[in-house]
Amino acid sequence: MVILDSNIIIDHLRTQGTKNSLLEKVAQQISKENLALSVISIQELFAGISTRNAEKEKIIWATLAPLKIIAYSTEVAELAGKLERDMVQPLDFVDAAIAATAILNAAELFTLNEKHFQKIPGLQLFQCPKK
Repeated sequence: MVILDSNIIIDHLRTQGTKNSLLEKVAQQISKENLALSVISIQELFAGISTRNAEKEKIIWATLAPLKIIAYSTEVAELAGKLERDMVQPLDFVDAAIAATAILNAAELFTLNEKHFQKIPGLQLFQCPKK
């Protein structure tokens, strides 16, 4: 399974109609049943001002519809807290929660911000095949 960081969805929304987004590229390589999103990413997406527009909100939900949404659980919260606590380089709440979700689901994380995640123990980053 591949968990998508919020920025993969944002990239897709920004590039719609102009070129193949990274989300479209990865969806060509991996079955949609194996693409997931942390519920925390939904909060992050809807924090954006553009979601006040009903049409843009519909587009977001249409983009998210085929993805498996993974809940924020007690186990995820505990691991995310430990990651924030133990990382030498500061890790913010959202990134810690998304990383913990990937680790606990034995999934790879697909992100545009590899630098934020690359030193997290037990986390595997997904590399989108070039095509």
